[in-house]
Order: sequence, then C-alpha cells, then structure tokens
Amino acid sequence: MQNSDESIRTPVNAGITIVTMYLNIGGFQKHTTQFTPQTYKRWMTTWSWLTNRVIAFFDNDEDLETFRQIRSLLSADRTVLIKLQRKEIPAFNKVEKIRTIYKNSSYPKHWPNTVVAEYSCAMNAKYDVLQMAVQRGLVHTEHMAWLDIGLFRNLLEPKRRPKDDRFSLDVPDNFNASTVGMSMVTPMTELLNLSAWNYIRDNRVWVSGAFVLATKEVMMKFARSYIMMANELLDKRMSSTDQQVIGAMYSPEYIDRQQVDIVDYRCNNGQFGLYRFDIIYFCLGYVCKDAAEKQLNYNKN
Repeated sequence: MQNSDESIRTPVNAGITIVTMYLNIGGFQKHTTQFTPQTYKRWMTTWSWLTNRVIAFFDNDEDLETFRQIRSLLSADRTVLIKLQRKEIPAFNKVEKIRTIYKNSSYPKHWPNTVVAEYSCAMNAKYDVLQMAVQRGLVHTEHMAWLDIGLFRNLLEPKRRPKDDRFSLDVPDNFNASTVGMSMVTPMTELLNLSAWNYIRDNRVWVSGAFVLATKEVMMKFARSYIMMANELLDKRMSSTDQQVIGAMYSPEYIDRQQVDIVDYRCNNGQFGLYRFDIIYFCLGYVCKDAAEKQLNYNKN
C-alpha cells in the first residue's frame, strides 16, 4: 500500500538514478567474517528508505520478490526490477576461465576475491548491468550511480535510522561532470609504482567499488574501459575483483588508455558517525546522502 503522503516525501525526479544488483552466490568468507544470503537480505531492508529511482537486477524470483516487497511503500515509478539469467550477463561467461586460474595452487589466495570465481564475476558484472540500464533506456536523470546492496547497512542501527524512514542521494556540490566519483581507500601517492599484477597479487585497493557516481555519458565510457581491462587481464591469466581491475586501469602500464579521470573522495574517521573501514569504503555514498539532506534543508528555508 502506498503512503498517502508519498508524493510529498519522495522527490519526483531525484538527482541520481541508482543501479544495483544482487546475485545469490551462496555464503563466503571475507576477511574474518562469513557473509551469507541472509546477511544481504538483512542489509537489503535499508532500500525501503531510499527515495531515489532504483534499477535493480536479480537472477532469481525469490530475491526479486523480496526486494519488491521492501520497495513497496514507495510509489511504483521509483523501482524497476529486472530478472536476468547469468548467461545473459557477459561477466559470467568467463566463470570457467576464472575458475581455472584460481585452481592454480600458486595463484595468490585472497578470500573471496581470488578464490571464488562467481564472486569475481559478480563484481565485474556491475559494469555490464550499468550498461544495460542505459542501453534499455531506463536512466532518465543526468547522473547515475552504482550502489552496493549493503552500503547503507549502518542505518539499521537505531541511532542511525533516517528521519521519517526516508533518505535520498544527490550529487555533491562541485562534482566534476567529466569524472567518475568513488571513495578513496588508499592514497594514490602510495600506489604510483604498482603494476596491474601487484594490485592482484597483494590485494591492493585504490578506490572502493561500493559506490560509483558519474553522468550517464561518462559512466558508459568508464564501463567500456573497465570491461576491456577486465578481459585483457583475463587473457593474461589475471583476475580478482572490480577494485583490483580499477587499480590496474590506472597503473603506469594502462593509465594512458583511460579517457576518464577518477575523483577519489576521502572522509575523516568519525565523519557521518562512521569509523574505520565503514567510513573509508562507504564515504561517497554518505557524501551524496548529506548533499541531499542539505538540499532539502535549503528548499525548506
């Protein structure tokens, strides 16, 4: 049932179209934590509060219906749900090739990045579905963003729950429309001499893949470059996740090929009430949330 005041509380044309995807690849270990489908379904509940228009991709009916229910309090035009078979996602056509690479006992083992082939495919698939969203004519705003299902997991804590159970994301002030925005994990000054293989072998990360912001045109250009890089690395028997592929793209070997610059946003520890890994990896998402809140307050005044 739609809230009677939905048209007041939900922006008619929020500034960023959000693209996301959830593919159930089972449970896996990440650092010292076990991630399960139940973990992601709990995080997914935060999407009931996000008022931006969302284009969400799934590979099974149960998860799609769960997400439909989560989004059901928002007006119907706020959500587009798309079911794909994995064979329709180009990244998954490489799963056997990646699995063969990871079976090599001498290949570096970083859970799940260089161990679970389906995880690597799912990370690469972000850029496939970003392209699909645009190619299918589903993005009607100038800006779009990839948003990981669990980025706003901290909002589930009672003290962080958004006011009126609603929040939105907007483009930060002075965002450079010719660039892609991401959250900085490691300053590039510490990574200048790393090769593509260094990023994969040592599991190094320049920017977080959890939130990626760009105009529609720039996102398409970036996605094409990303997919080319991922495929070239695979041809050289190198694979990991999107974060290592992006590091490789801007390494000395390949940076001259890149047509798009990345602006890496860095938040301070404690900013937005977040600390350590959360504020590092989720920074730009919260910057965009803050930008929307400031715009709302400005409009009220």
